[in-house]
Amino acid sequence: MRFGPDSPERVVVVADKGLNASANIARCILDGNGYVFSQSVRRADAGLRSWVLADEGYASNEEGTYKVKSRIGEKAVYVTGEDGRRKRVMVPVKQVAFWSRRYAERSRAERAKVVEKSLRAIARGDAARAYERSSSRYARPVPVDPETGEVGATAWVLDEARIAGDARCDGYCCIVTSEQDMADGEVIDCYRGLWRIEESFRVVKGEMDARPVYVSTEAHIRSHFLACFLALLVMRLMQADVGRATGSRPSAGAVQEALSGVVGHRLDGNHWIFDYRTDLTDALGESTGIDLTRRVASKGRVREIMASVRKPRS
Repeated sequence: MRFGPDSPERVVVVADKGLNASANIARCILDGNGYVFSQSVRRADAGLRSWVLADEGYASNEEGTYKVKSRIGEKAVYVTGEDGRRKRVMVPVKQVAFWSRRYAERSRAERAKVVEKSLRAIARGDAARAYERSSSRYARPVPVDPETGEVGATAWVLDEARIAGDARCDGYCCIVTSEQDMADGEVIDCYRGLWRIEESFRVVKGEMDARPVYVSTEAHIRSHFLACFLALLVMRLMQADVGRATGSRPSAGAVQEALSGVVGHRLDGNHWIFDYRTDLTDALGESTGIDLTRRVASKGRVREIMASVRKPRS
């Protein structure tokens, strides 16, 4: 939510490219609100794609791992008038393009897997069926068998042109927004916030075991998800504390694995041994004020730790 000069409060809708449609953009504008939508580079019109992929105008970081540029342009939206006819209306937008080396490497790795699946489907002879499921989208039919030269005998081959075209877009992202006065970095951070929300839902469903739900009454279901979201809050606080202390934010899975390993085994009647220790467990202990570096702890020390974690932190 943003506060603007024309309205006491405005809502800026942040969404993936699935919602980047004329009706959604028109609705945001007519309601006096704003939007930040991603734009597919591969499926963009030729003009926008050429601008994104062109080197001119980009500002890079010192390491050369990231670059960004922007421009004010126009976007065609189609609205239905009072007469029931669709009209083409040009609305001003800000377009922000950026390239990330990490994103490019991830895209190459993901494409290599699809290429491998396409080659396997071609070798098996079921590329047509796999193509319908998009699992072999880099296979394409040809009307001439490349081995026999027979015309009309449809065969499937690797679509080298499509692979090369997709490779040109590796690492590039584009965002369109109504917020023309918003800085480029702020636009990107705003959009990345969407991924943080989606990642949080993945953590809740994965590490927190939110699903499946094994309770049936409304009160129990609400309690179940309340416990899951409280656990997510604690997880995020630990991640933030460790990130501030070490400069590297661990994943939720890494935090869960580290904490699951901190298990005490009875050594004798008065002592417990903790034989699992990593840099992450040390950092987690420091962030919570609990010394997890000791290999052996007395029964009294374990009781002190358990008592301390039950006390509310100021």
